[in-house]
Amino acid sequence: MEKLNLKDFIDFKYISNLKSNEKQTRLAFVSGKALEEKNEYHYDLYTIENHKAKKLINLKKHSNFIWENDDTLLFAYAKNNKEEKIEKDKVSLYYRYHLNEEKLEKAFDLPMPAQVIQVIGNKLVIKAQLTPDEHQLYLANEADRKTFLKEQKKLKAYEDITEIPFYSNGNGFVTQKRSQLFIYDTSTKTFDLIVDPDFNVNIVTLSKDLKHIYYTGKQAKHVRSLTSHVFVYHLETKTTEVLYQKDDYNISSIFLLKDKVIVEASDMQKFGLNEDGNFYELKHKELVLFKTFGLTVSSSVGSDSRLGGNPSTVVYKDKLYFVKTNDDHTELITLDMDKNLEQVFVMDGSIEGIQVLNDEIYMVGLYKQKLQEVYKLNGSKLTQITRFNSIVFKNKYIAKPKTIIYKDRNHEVKGFVLYPKDFDPNKTYPAILDIHGGPKTVYGKVYYHEMQLWANLGYFVCFANPRGSDGKGNEFADIRGKYGTIDYDDLMNFTDLVIKKTKQIDVKNFFVTGGSYGGFMTNWIVGHTHRFKAAATQRSISNWLSFHGTSDIGFYFSKDQTAGHPLMDTDLLWQQSPIKYAMDVKTPLLFIHSDEDYRCPIEQAMQYYTILREKGLETKFVWFKGETHELSRGGKPQARIKRLKEITDWFETHKS
Repeated sequence: MEKLNLKDFIDFKYISNLKSNEKQTRLAFVSGKALEEKNEYHYDLYTIENHKAKKLINLKKHSNFIWENDDTLLFAYAKNNKEEKIEKDKVSLYYRYHLNEEKLEKAFDLPMPAQVIQVIGNKLVIKAQLTPDEHQLYLANEADRKTFLKEQKKLKAYEDITEIPFYSNGNGFVTQKRSQLFIYDTSTKTFDLIVDPDFNVNIVTLSKDLKHIYYTGKQAKHVRSLTSHVFVYHLETKTTEVLYQKDDYNISSIFLLKDKVIVEASDMQKFGLNEDGNFYELKHKELVLFKTFGLTVSSSVGSDSRLGGNPSTVVYKDKLYFVKTNDDHTELITLDMDKNLEQVFVMDGSIEGIQVLNDEIYMVGLYKQKLQEVYKLNGSKLTQITRFNSIVFKNKYIAKPKTIIYKDRNHEVKGFVLYPKDFDPNKTYPAILDIHGGPKTVYGKVYYHEMQLWANLGYFVCFANPRGSDGKGNEFADIRGKYGTIDYDDLMNFTDLVIKKTKQIDVKNFFVTGGSYGGFMTNWIVGHTHRFKAAATQRSISNWLSFHGTSDIGFYFSKDQTAGHPLMDTDLLWQQSPIKYAMDVKTPLLFIHSDEDYRCPIEQAMQYYTILREKGLETKFVWFKGETHELSRGGKPQARIKRLKEITDWFETHKS
């Protein structure tokens, strides 16, 4: 059996945007693939015909599409170099694909970067991120538009910042940008802005008869709000009705179940920002509890082998189908008009997305140790529809996770161990503890490329879901003000149990790594124990005080998670900051960070690295240019290769 290679992920196919047509009789999706030499990702558009995937067209770097009607697909696309240049002038080019005739044709251009949400006859519902000045893109005549674009290029040298957040991870600077909602008439080529120019639109859902647009959002202020209001726009009368205007709920989703408007929402009162919500019905401008739930609606099972997203909720025949995260896996659940919750299917892995067609359930799944594929659910049995990744692991060793559960008096910590390739019970092997991000996510028994690579290189790899993780309800996930305490205890107790149960682990060659929250915890661990031979911290937090003013979410996330304010509770935040304990660090530490990571800004690594270098500790800082917080999952292919090689080499170099 051959070894898995670091670069094998270049051949992975990533499935996203699983969507059905309006009648819910046809399916389409895109399949993405890394191109190492071009250092980018390209996407192919597929339909499913007779339970088989059929490729339609290569969309190049574009990945979004919608169903224009039951037989045609609409998508942003640049056919040639000339059109790619046109796109750079902030124009959205849309093409149409006729499924029956297998014909591609130009559909229309939009004079601004915009996403088409729905087609209603000769009108389009579109969403666009615009500053107040950028409304000139569609309002100005051609000559004035060109002048405006020239002036805009001069502004690239600076940013006028008047609000927070001033930037957003993956989106760059967003100060004064507003998510706007339009109706565009393709026959008259006119735009009707249906919200205020200073309004931020969040969720958009259309009624089944396409006569009403339901949306959430709020008037912009200098500090972005975490709560939303709910509105409905009546297309026939061109009027907007306020459905809910109180400032007390974070609304995650809107569902239309026949005559009911249902939202999934949390008031964040008991468990803070990460509190799992319940289902509420909008009645007389009030949110009335419809069904208590209190778990995550979607998959929070982590993996570095997905690219793009899929719908995790769908309404079919007046019933809501949705994915929930439970413990270390996902489940398909339905909620009906009578408030009944029913478990439809338990996935040994992660349900990435769902659609229901002709009473048949289709899903994108990370099933067991396979990569993403499309499946059809037959009762309790999965039938695999696509086989995009069937030969990627042919004759290669893929370790099966062995479950290990640490039991305390009042809680359990579930974790897993991957055994090294060619495992010999009479030998000893080095080991790696890998810590997930979030912290409100989970590890499950799904494929994780970095871990499988290390198992192929002869390591035990262990990973767990300590307190703070998702899947076990709000109380288990709530570690506000406790970072580095109960979660640290859980991870160390789990590690001790793994060593006790796995005699072949060489405890003198035990390593630790993690990203985001996992990076925070790696920083914390090396300041509180010397048990690990070397460590690699990725996109981490080291100082809660500076994080508050530099992260795109810092102004609310740091206060919530540390249970304190950086000025009024300085000592509390400092006690929870790994950098406070930097002088106690003896473990060789590798830093992996990206300079466009606006979630955990690179200054977090700069501070910690500088202190360790000053004190003479063995350390290294790999600074990724132009990458974001998503480096390990959606970073450019060459950067992902470099990142994983650096971590692997760091551990290999420090093995004794």
